Amino acid sequence: MNESLGRWVSIIHRYGRSFIDKEFAEFDIKGGYLQFIHALYRHDGLSQDELSEALSMDKTTTARAIKELVELGYVTKEHDSQDKRFYRLSLTTKGKDVIPKLERTLKCWTEVLGTGFTESESQLTLDLLKKMAENAAAFKQRGFS
Repeated sequence: MNESLGRWVSIIHRYGRSFIDKEFAEFDIKGGYLQFIHALYRHDGLSQDELSEALSMDKTTTARAIKELVELGYVTKEHDSQDKRFYRLSLTTKGKDVIPKLERTLKCWTEVLGTGFTESESQLTLDLLKKMAENAAAFKQRGFS
């Protein structure tokens, strides 16, 4: 294969970020932070470490995002009732109010990307992208070697 898979994934990612940033400009949320809101909507009460793990995100990026989302009033941090060393994260009402638009936007982007695909092509594409993500994760675990 002479073409770079990474190049095409990067192009799709950049277009997607532009679309999401445009859709959420009124909320003052960086597009990359919406994934944290969405994950907390699906799994309320995660710790920062659990959230990092769930999103395959490094802890520094998660800490930065959560700090900003707390300051903006989208997320709360409360000490874990069992272990005071940990904080549990939850969406505020303001955070939950973003969810319907976020889900519509993600659905729209998925439809845009899948335009002209048959159902089997869509499923195959999804399966192949998951496999590529697994390959990337395994490569990272081996120290990128």
